Amino acid sequence: MGKNEVFKLITKNKNYRKLLITTMITGLTQWGAFIAMLVLIGNITSSGLQLGALWAVSGLFPIFMSFLLGGIIDRYDTKKVLFISEFLKVPFYLLFILVPFFEGWTAWILFFVIRFVVGLLQSVTTIVRQTIIPEMMPDEDLITANSLNFTLTSFIRLIGAATGGLVVSFFSLNIFWIITSISFVYAGFAMLNLDIKRKKISNKERNFVKEIKVGLQVAKNNVFVSYVLLFALTGGLIIGSFNLMIERMVNEVYQVPPFGLSVLYIAEGLTSVIVGYWIANNKIMFKKVHNYGYIYILMGLTWALFSLTNNLFTGSLIMIAFAFVGGFVVPFERNVMQIKVNPDLRGRVFGLWNTCSMLSMQVGALFTGIIIQYLGNRFVTPILSMLEILLGIVFLFYFINEKKKDDNYENKTI
Repeated sequence: MGKNEVFKLITKNKNYRKLLITTMITGLTQWGAFIAMLVLIGNITSSGLQLGALWAVSGLFPIFMSFLLGGIIDRYDTKKVLFISEFLKVPFYLLFILVPFFEGWTAWILFFVIRFVVGLLQSVTTIVRQTIIPEMMPDEDLITANSLNFTLTSFIRLIGAATGGLVVSFFSLNIFWIITSISFVYAGFAMLNLDIKRKKISNKERNFVKEIKVGLQVAKNNVFVSYVLLFALTGGLIIGSFNLMIERMVNEVYQVPPFGLSVLYIAEGLTSVIVGYWIANNKIMFKKVHNYGYIYILMGLTWALFSLTNNLFTGSLIMIAFAFVGGFVVPFERNVMQIKVNPDLRGRVFGLWNTCSMLSMQVGALFTGIIIQYLGNRFVTPILSMLEILLGIVFLFYFINEKKKDDNYENKTI
């Protein structure tokens, strides 16, 4: 057997090891806190309309702020930004303890403010944890690092989906706020101790608004970044429909007990973990860029087929196929934004990507409900996958043509 690239990277790179450990710990505690939030908001609202409106509004506002946050991150030392943002989460998560002591509008406003601030801080840490990775290692290790991040995230989601609801059933919600806060104290100190000496960035343009425009200009001028941002929009539609469609298919189409939800989540999550680790360990990255067009097309096609399945077995097979092709997307997109974007612009590009992705997910969830209401379950995934498939085809032919142009140029100069 060849060298284990994952083990090699983790053992030789102390900084990245700290980043992974804190990601795992805070990821697991936040999943418990996320379930606890759902229980809490159910307790302080008295109707489905109140619940849906409060949850959507409190979650949407941080999404619109992500791009602006990216501009702020680019102006300061990433290590310090990460340390401060992790520590600021501590008092706000603890404030959730006070919410049940109020009623009506007071409770709703307090919940909104806490979740809004927590969402902003989480957007900061999400962006920083991506932009800081190239500062820790050479470019050749980024494939392994990004794939390993995807593997870890999938593992956390798998554990959370399998155990989150069960654990919340047996413990007070206050336990989750306290444990989550403690995890951020640990993460903050760990990030402060990272051995990274980032070069001071000299901004030629000190006007913040103009700096934001520079970030947009990068996306406009770099074809790779442009496509990644477009795929954030089309992929977000698919991800936004994911949870809703799994629930609909299990209950209304397959007509099996709720354990079917766990089966589908585990099929998708476990495949993501295995594929992510395989890609990380073997540093798999297609040399011919146009091959990622096939990946995006297959991602759209596999999701389009999901609502056409008739039983839990075929649904699980589609989940496995969907997760398999999806495993190739994350390392490619992260590499594009980490390697093809200047260090002093990465925050803005990652912030823009996060905004596109998260906003599109909300739109995808909304469209899912509308399509179910007027057309039925069977039409959801084919309709929401169309843009992903079409953009994948455009991506494929664009880079095939670019390759032909390069080949023709080389032939002429020989």
